[in-house]
Amino acid sequence: MSEANLELINNYQLKEGTFLYSLLEEGVFSEPYFWDYYNAVIDIVRETMDKPLDRELTRIIFWTYKRIMRSFLCHFELNDIYIIKNFPEDKYIDYYERLDFMIEGYFGSFVMSERQFGDSIKNPKYPDLY
Repeated sequence: MSEANLELINNYQLKEGTFLYSLLEEGVFSEPYFWDYYNAVIDIVRETMDKPLDRELTRIIFWTYKRIMRSFLCHFELNDIYIIKNFPEDKYIDYYERLDFMIEGYFGSFVMSERQFGDSIKNPKYPDLY
């Protein structure tokens, strides 16, 4: 199993030390864990771009994406008690955009170039761009 697949599975299983665990179990937005999750899925997209979609992998990627989006929505819902600590409200749209293109890229077999996102939020996997 690739490192990217392992990161995705760990997030799906809500293992401690992952973005989804931090977000769902602790109610904390961890930027380093976000990038671990995001880059793992992007690596999976690159690895599988020329292959038919795997149903199980697709289900896991979509489930994790959906849970992140639901958490973001609940954070903004005034009648919901769920609040994400350390949530980057001033850069929320930038994280949303990354996740949006991540999932679109998975289904559409493409990866957006990091250069196209600008430097509002910086992917630590590509320090040479900033």
